[in-house]
Amino acid sequence: MFLAIGWSMTSAETAGIAQSSQAFTVLIPRGLQATVDGLSPDARQELLAELFRMAALAHQERGQLPSAAPYTLRLELAGCQVSVELDPSRSRLTLAGLRRARVLA
Repeated sequence: MFLAIGWSMTSAETAGIAQSSQAFTVLIPRGLQATVDGLSPDARQELLAELFRMAALAHQERGQLPSAAPYTLRLELAGCQVSVELDPSRSRLTLAGLRRARVLA
Protein backbone atom coordinates (compact mmCIF):
# COMPACT_ATOMS: atom_id res chain seq x y z
CA MET A 1 0.00 0.00 0.00
CA PHE A 2 1.50 3.32 -1.03
CA LEU A 3 0.22 6.54 0.47
CA ALA A 4 1.69 9.94 -0.25
CA ILE A 5 1.49 13.21 1.55
CA GLY A 6 2.86 16.43 0.23
CA TRP A 7 1.99 19.39 -1.89
CA SER A 8 3.32 22.06 -4.20
CA MET A 9 3.16 25.62 -2.99
CA THR A 10 3.11 28.87 -4.87
CA SER A 11 3.06 32.24 -3.15
CA ALA A 12 3.23 35.90 -4.02
CA GLU A 13 6.56 36.13 -2.17
CA THR A 14 8.24 33.87 -4.73
CA ALA A 15 7.60 36.48 -7.46
CA GLY A 16 5.77 33.97 -9.60
CA ILE A 17 8.37 31.22 -9.33
CA ALA A 18 6.68 27.99 -8.27
CA GLN A 19 8.40 26.04 -5.55
CA SER A 20 7.59 22.37 -5.15
CA SER A 21 8.44 19.85 -2.49
CA GLN A 22 8.66 16.14 -3.04
CA ALA A 23 5.95 14.36 -1.10
CA PHE A 24 6.82 11.96 1.68
CA THR A 25 5.49 8.53 0.80
CA VAL A 26 3.98 6.37 3.52
CA LEU A 27 4.58 2.70 2.74
CA ILE A 28 2.82 -0.21 4.42
CA PRO A 29 4.52 -3.36 3.11
CA ARG A 30 2.29 -6.14 1.87
CA GLY A 31 3.57 -8.43 4.63
CA LEU A 32 2.24 -6.07 7.32
CA GLN A 33 -1.04 -5.17 5.63
CA ALA A 34 -2.92 -8.15 7.13
CA THR A 35 -1.73 -7.17 10.61
CA VAL A 36 -2.89 -3.58 10.05
CA ASP A 37 -6.23 -4.84 8.72
CA GLY A 38 -6.59 -7.09 11.77
CA LEU A 39 -6.47 -4.17 14.20
CA SER A 40 -9.68 -2.83 15.66
CA PRO A 41 -11.08 0.07 13.62
CA ASP A 42 -10.07 2.56 16.33
CA ALA A 43 -6.52 1.19 16.58
CA ARG A 44 -6.13 1.12 12.78
CA GLN A 45 -7.36 4.72 12.55
CA GLU A 46 -4.94 5.81 15.29
CA LEU A 47 -2.03 4.03 13.57
CA LEU A 48 -2.74 5.49 10.12
CA ALA A 49 -3.31 8.97 11.55
CA GLU A 50 0.05 8.81 13.35
CA LEU A 51 1.88 7.59 10.22
CA PHE A 52 0.47 10.51 8.24
CA ARG A 53 1.23 12.96 11.07
CA MET A 54 4.83 11.74 11.14
CA ALA A 55 5.11 12.03 7.34
CA ALA A 56 3.70 15.56 7.38
CA LEU A 57 6.09 16.56 10.16
CA ALA A 58 9.06 15.00 8.33
CA HIS A 59 8.02 16.87 5.18
CA GLN A 60 7.87 20.19 7.05
CA GLU A 61 11.15 19.67 8.86
CA ARG A 62 13.07 17.95 6.06
CA GLY A 63 16.07 20.26 6.47
CA GLN A 64 16.51 19.30 10.12
CA LEU A 65 16.45 15.53 9.57
CA PRO A 66 19.67 13.53 9.31
CA SER A 67 20.02 12.63 5.66
CA ALA A 68 22.98 10.23 5.77
CA ALA A 69 20.97 7.02 6.13
CA PRO A 70 17.52 5.75 7.01
CA TYR A 71 16.82 5.40 10.69
CA THR A 72 14.20 3.54 12.70
CA LEU A 73 11.76 5.03 15.16
CA ARG A 74 10.09 2.79 17.73
CA LEU A 75 6.92 3.73 19.54
CA GLU A 76 3.97 2.24 21.32
CA LEU A 77 0.71 3.14 19.69
CA ALA A 78 -2.85 1.80 19.90
CA GLY A 79 -1.70 -1.08 22.10
CA CYS A 80 0.96 -2.12 19.57
CA GLN A 81 4.72 -1.90 19.32
CA VAL A 82 5.41 -0.03 16.09
CA SER A 83 8.66 0.38 14.16
CA VAL A 84 8.84 3.02 11.46
CA GLU A 85 11.77 3.54 9.12
CA LEU A 86 12.29 7.13 8.04
CA ASP A 87 14.40 7.70 4.94
CA PRO A 88 14.68 11.46 4.28
CA SER A 89 16.85 10.97 1.18
CA ARG A 90 14.02 9.02 -0.49
CA SER A 91 11.21 11.01 1.15
CA ARG A 92 9.80 7.77 2.48
CA LEU A 93 8.31 6.61 5.77
CA THR A 94 7.87 2.83 5.97
CA LEU A 95 5.96 0.82 8.55
CA ALA A 96 8.76 -1.64 9.38
CA GLY A 97 7.18 -3.59 12.22
CA LEU A 98 3.87 -3.97 14.01
CA ARG A 99 3.28 -6.24 16.98
CA ARG A 100 0.22 -6.29 19.14
CA ALA A 101 1.02 -6.03 22.83
CA ARG A 102 0.60 -9.26 24.74
CA VAL A 103 -2.14 -9.38 27.30
CA LEU A 104 -0.75 -10.58 30.60
CA ALA A 105 -3.13 -12.64 32.70
